Amino acid sequence: MESGFITLMRKLAPDLTEEMTRRALILERISVLQPVGRRQLAARLNLPEREIRNTAILLKDLGYLELDASGMSLSRKAEEVLESAREFSRAMNGLTETERRLGALLPADRILVAPGNADEDDQVLSDVGRLCAGGLKGVLQNGNTLAVTGGQTVAAVARNMQSPTPLNVMVVPARGGLGRSVELQANTLAEEIAGRLGGHYRLIHLPDRLDAAAMQEMLKMPEVSEAIELLERADIILHGIGIARESMKIRNLSRDDQSRLTREGAAGESFGAFYDLNGKCLLESSSVGVDLARLKPTCRMVAAAAGKSKAEAIISVLRHNRHHLLVTDQGAADEMIRILTA
Repeated sequence: MESGFITLMRKLAPDLTEEMTRRALILERISVLQPVGRRQLAARLNLPEREIRNTAILLKDLGYLELDASGMSLSRKAEEVLESAREFSRAMNGLTETERRLGALLPADRILVAPGNADEDDQVLSDVGRLCAGGLKGVLQNGNTLAVTGGQTVAAVARNMQSPTPLNVMVVPARGGLGRSVELQANTLAEEIAGRLGGHYRLIHLPDRLDAAAMQEMLKMPEVSEAIELLERADIILHGIGIARESMKIRNLSRDDQSRLTREGAAGESFGAFYDLNGKCLLESSSVGVDLARLKPTCRMVAAAAGKSKAEAIISVLRHNRHHLLVTDQGAADEMIRILTA
């Protein structure tokens, strides 16, 4: 529910509330897109350019904005109010309430929701990455081992990771390689995140799928066995979530497996395993990587997935395994609430 203060503001000063909401939203968006021009920002927020110009002038007069030929950017002074502006904007736009409602329906300790729908706006994925990076840094500690999967959403998290002081963390890929772009593979993202945090990393130089005999031979290699042992001792696992029908093709499942999974109602995929809407595992992973059953009990799962089209996939994965943190967007969150309350 809304805080009492916000409810009071809406009742006593609706005009002031609207203006504060607009200023907070514009400040928050500039922080993400800077430097950004008025026209570009107006199109992104679906607001008249005149309103953007007037608000920008006010924020500049207050010392929060800097304007130059490249566009609008935040001043150093803006850092004093940015976090409060973000929280106010989220509350006024219903995101805080959406997080509360979804948190009552899904097995997750914490849920963060970015505005928009990644299926319709590519920028939303970056917002999800920023939110997830912030949530992840809130739980990472010196000495932790962080395991990460590949994919576009985790790549967005990696781009937004930073630490003012180096963190002594070990980052390892949660899977072997995949037949996808190198920049989206778990190895690449593990190395990037470690670099941005000032930590260390180990890589798994293996294809994603191996038969049992080949797997046993490869595990005899010291560098491979060390990475697998680190995985089993992971303190935090960051992963994306795939839509089952898309992941079947990406992972080159046999026609028989694809037919069976479709028939049995596969909705989501994570770590190479497929789940139905109730969280039942329909096909276990044959991948080189993390074994969820062998993780230590204190390991915290962090999932990042966005877009209305991923709603069922997210539900299926979280119902199988409780998560410490889920980061998603408004499109997916609204659709999940609709499904879970139907």
